[in-house]
Amino acid sequence: MRRMVLLAVLGALAASLTLASVGLAAGPTSEKIVIDETFHDEFLTEACGFDVTTTLAGSIIAREFGGNGVQSVNTINLAGVASAGDNSFRFRDVGADVLQNAAGTLTILIIGQVPFGFNGVLKIDVATDTIIHEPHWVDTTRVCAALAG
Repeated sequence: MRRMVLLAVLGALAASLTLASVGLAAGPTSEKIVIDETFHDEFLTEACGFDVTTTLAGSIIAREFGGNGVQSVNTINLAGVASAGDNSFRFRDVGADVLQNAAGTLTILIIGQVPFGFNGVLKIDVATDTIIHEPHWVDTTRVCAALAG
């Protein structure tokens, strides 16, 4: 889950910086990325102390803008199932990742619900890697208890 968010944020940042350097002033471009993936979940395996497999299905819509202001928006809508043995835990990864340039400061806004991470808005200053606004952080206690059976 954290890997998906990190990939989405890094992808938005790389694409936005590329578009800014090319100097595109046209309207936004949009791409729908369909996700249907099952993987060994290293994050939950470490947090819970036993092997966890996660399946994610849904989509990410990536939009890129030129000029100042909003550089990119990734709208995330994923359904997930974490499994360990015969036990499972269903969750959602929903929200938007926004890369914006306001008054010369490049910031990342992660809005919504990041499974086993946080709910709310996380705002990061890209230049200093400083958290400007903190969301409500959550832990993995509930999911690990459900998966342990």
